[in-house]
Amino acid sequence: MSTPGPTAPDLSFLDEASASRSADEHRRARLALVLPVVVTVTWVVAVSLAGGWDRVWANVVAAPTMVFGSFVAGSTPQGGGAVAFPVFTKGLGVPSEVARTFSLCIQTIGMGAASVAILVRRRPVSWPAVWVSVPVGVLGFAAGLLWLTDRGTPFWASVLPGPYVKVLFTLLVASMAFVVFLGSRVPVREVRISLSPLGARQVAFVVVGAFLGGLASSQVGSGSDVLLYLAVVVVLGLEPRVAVPTSVLVMAAVSACGLVWLGLVQGHLDVTVAGDLVTSVGGTDVTGAPGGGLDAGRYDLLGLWLGAVPIVCWGAPLGSAFAARLTTRQLAGFVALLAGAEVVTTALFLTELRTDRGLLTFALVGGAVLVGLLYLCVPLRHRIAGVRVDADRALTRDGVDVGPGYLAAGPSDVAGSAPGPPPGDRPDQPHQPGPEGRTVR
Repeated sequence: MSTPGPTAPDLSFLDEASASRSADEHRRARLALVLPVVVTVTWVVAVSLAGGWDRVWANVVAAPTMVFGSFVAGSTPQGGGAVAFPVFTKGLGVPSEVARTFSLCIQTIGMGAASVAILVRRRPVSWPAVWVSVPVGVLGFAAGLLWLTDRGTPFWASVLPGPYVKVLFTLLVASMAFVVFLGSRVPVREVRISLSPLGARQVAFVVVGAFLGGLASSQVGSGSDVLLYLAVVVVLGLEPRVAVPTSVLVMAAVSACGLVWLGLVQGHLDVTVAGDLVTSVGGTDVTGAPGGGLDAGRYDLLGLWLGAVPIVCWGAPLGSAFAARLTTRQLAGFVALLAGAEVVTTALFLTELRTDRGLLTFALVGGAVLVGLLYLCVPLRHRIAGVRVDADRALTRDGVDVGPGYLAAGPSDVAGSAPGPPPGDRPDQPHQPGPEGRTVR
């Protein structure tokens, strides 16, 4: 009589768990669409009751701009203002202060919807960075409005010359893209998905980045996301796929404060139009301006905002979902492409760069200083911010990002041909041996 062989283990629970996770993801994806539907329906009802369809169509130029802008806002560490501000100021001739307030107001809708999608779909977020950055960023935003704007003008124009504000925005975007590009060149790097626990020096860097980001947002309508991203990725080594949703949440909060204070309390959205002219802003008569008012095509902030609301409430959540499917290196290429377009358009359309030597010097020197500091910060961050390699950490497949160059050439080839100081997670001191003689970068 033969002995029965061993019974195969029942692994059906693995399939059941996978099916359950898939069903939960689909349920959360559908739930994330509730807010865009509510915003769209509310927008249609409000515009219809106010009889504002003519005004919406008159400012329909904002819609195609924000199709791409909202997608960028949800998928990259650049807000929707990264598209709206340069297109409006350089392409449509909209004053910088109007473009700034528009960016803040429209990001409240778009990045707010993206934030809800991030939370509902449980995308990884660095909550310590959020809790520190939001109040500090709002404080920096308030300081920028207090110190760097002329509150006697209808839209609180910056005391900085307009061309300098535009160049400053370009430098911020380009520096952020430079950091993303550096990270994409590392053949193999450790993936850090958490900043906890934050030491005093790490908190200090987050605070500085958040405050400067708030200042920048008060001038160009964006910056809290970019500066926070630079702080947590360059200095603290956070995984970019965690830093992006973190920066979206922070920028959404700062933008909401901008909409409430500038748009509602100060009345920047309270714009009265008569024909082709804006006649009052926030209850203040502006018919004393040359021509009997302000050009509605450039100053009708409410019309521009209404023209873009239904676009951004869908585009930003879709951008967030798109980013969740990208690898860090794919995201780096996308961001670098956007930044390249920003730099090129600034060079082509900002005519003051060819006539104002001071502005050109500011752009060149500012760009060189930013790039140099960021390039040095990456390999020295372990000394500057006290970030240390955890040699006892279990290294799993999800904890390592391996580039295509490493897989194609092999470890020895990559190690022998990697150019310059590695811009990833390697400390400036010699490699620390991990468990079982493993080298941790």
